[in-house]
Amino acid sequence: MVLSVLLMSSSLAQADDVPSLKRQVSELESRVEKLEKLLDEKFADDRWKDGILWSRIRQGMSFEDVRKLLGKPARVEEAIFTTWYYHKTSKLHSHVWFDEGKVLGWDGLEQKHRPVRRLKP
Repeated sequence: MVLSVLLMSSSLAQADDVPSLKRQVSELESRVEKLEKLLDEKFADDRWKDGILWSRIRQGMSFEDVRKLLGKPARVEEAIFTTWYYHKTSKLHSHVWFDEGKVLGWDGLEQKHRPVRRLKP
């Protein structure tokens, strides 16, 4: 009898903990998301210098896809096409062209930091 009472009280305590645990998990997920954003912002300035990331760009990618991959551009120009420049002085070839919000082409850096051109023929 004592054992059954202990088991019942134990299962009731566990049932009461479920909402509390869900709340704690939600709070932790929120904190992790904030930390990821902080890290993303901290390292975004230099991320574009990684040639491997430039090789992952594909035509048709969205603004958000490219931002997640290379980080925030140093300069944006709106003309016939939208152009995102990653090198502040344009000394290095490092820009992405968008047409209607999708990657049309890019001129970036490969692993040896040589310009590599990827345009639709």
